Amino acid sequence: MNVAKRIVTLVVVQLLLLAAARTAGAADAKEAMEKLRALSQGASASYTDGDFDKTRSQLQEAIALAKDSGLSSNRIMAQVYILFGVVKINEHKDTEAGVRYFAKALDISPAAKIPPTMATKAVKAAFAKAEDVDPATIGDLSEADVPPTSKKPSKKEAAAAAAAAAEQEKQEKQEKQEAAASAASEKKQAAEERKRAEAERKQAEAERKRADADSATLVNDLAQARISESQAKVERDKLKSQLGEAKGYLQQLEKEKAAKDKQIADANTKIQQLEKDKADRDAKLGPAGAKIQQLEKEKAEKDKQIAALTASDKKERDAKEQLQKEKPERERQLTEAKAKIQQLEKDKADRDKQIAALSASDKKERETREKLEKTMADVAARERERHKKEQEERQEREKLAEGGELPGHIREPVMCDLPDDVPAGEDLYVHCVPQPGVGAKLLAFYYRSGGSALYNAVMLERSRKGWYVATIPGNRVSGRLLHYYVEARDAKEKVAASNGKATSPNVVTVRPAGSLTAAKGRGKR
Repeated sequence: MNVAKRIVTLVVVQLLLLAAARTAGAADAKEAMEKLRALSQGASASYTDGDFDKTRSQLQEAIALAKDSGLSSNRIMAQVYILFGVVKINEHKDTEAGVRYFAKALDISPAAKIPPTMATKAVKAAFAKAEDVDPATIGDLSEADVPPTSKKPSKKEAAAAAAAAAEQEKQEKQEKQEAAASAASEKKQAAEERKRAEAERKQAEAERKRADADSATLVNDLAQARISESQAKVERDKLKSQLGEAKGYLQQLEKEKAAKDKQIADANTKIQQLEKDKADRDAKLGPAGAKIQQLEKEKAEKDKQIAALTASDKKERDAKEQLQKEKPERERQLTEAKAKIQQLEKDKADRDKQIAALSASDKKERETREKLEKTMADVAARERERHKKEQEERQEREKLAEGGELPGHIREPVMCDLPDDVPAGEDLYVHCVPQPGVGAKLLAFYYRSGGSALYNAVMLERSRKGWYVATIPGNRVSGRLLHYYVEARDAKEKVAASNGKATSPNVVTVRPAGSLTAAKGRGKR
């Protein structure tokens, strides 16, 4: 009896331990799935932010966690392999590895899709190729990109894997039930489909009206651009007129300079004549001074003679009277000589003053002329440099806008030549061409930045080389991605062909300004 009790007790203890292990395993499996989901979402956010190293690290961690937890066949892993394939193609340019990852994702979940923001042409082509790959030929993808596990799964991990497998089986059963419910609701959906078709017809009509309004807006924008070009031409003509006026003013100054030079030469001649006159007057003034001294000496001697002859006879008195009569004449001659000397000194001072004034005027005129000539030379040099720079920039823009030669074979209904990536803030030159059989009368180019919901529209114009071209301004090239699609419309303005759609656009990576780009050439088709 005691043995039987011990056996029963042991059985109960083992059952309790097994139940506890299953409970712990289910909890661990749930925690692993939550962590796996967080890693998948984090990797997608890192790719959107452009941090590709972090994206790769998170994807590797997700694959390792799924392998250790027995969740390698979970539907979350399908999206992980999709994102790994996108990174391999877009960033590492390894299309073969990308095809294997896409095939692995489709093997786990045939309903797996590529997010629209990551669907470049290379990714779409690789995904289409992966649909034809036999899953048995894929092999183990974890060896190349996932660090190997360091230990074998424990009993606890095995229990967690079993719980995950049970959860997977439960999910598959639920999917079968949902499929049955979906089949039951097909009749209801048929009626709704008819209503939806009518709504889509009305929406298409509304979109046509919006397209007409957009066309009118584009015509207005084109007219405004032409007005701006006319204004720029008026500004250039105005600058040319100002330059002509400046040249005329310079010629006038040169004429005035020649006249002033002639005046200065005349003044110099006059100065030489004045100096010659001064020398002549100085030469004349020398004998006059000597004559005055002689007259004063003779006056003194005659005064002595007059004093000596006071007691002389009548003859002497007659001589004295004669001398008295001659004295006023001599004094008059002395006064005239002194006045003449003062006049000559005054004339000399006036000539010196005129010479100084003419010298100062000539110096000021020469400095003004040299300063003006330097200013005009600087203005002409700056104008030539500006004109040369504008001409070079215009030629470069025209060359980029015109594009290269058309290819010999146009392999798509609408083919576009755009780069895989462009620097932010720089003009993007668009070149597209339809196949001859499409019957396109005009091409419309729609684009938006990665963070915008609305598209901008621009009409492409035919270049002389045959391309339909347009220029996207640098201020519209921003964010991390640029989405675009092109529509070719016939004579009735109906869409005859397209390259991409609004719901599935083409993608161009926008690099930060000044960074090195990964793709140097153009290759978007």
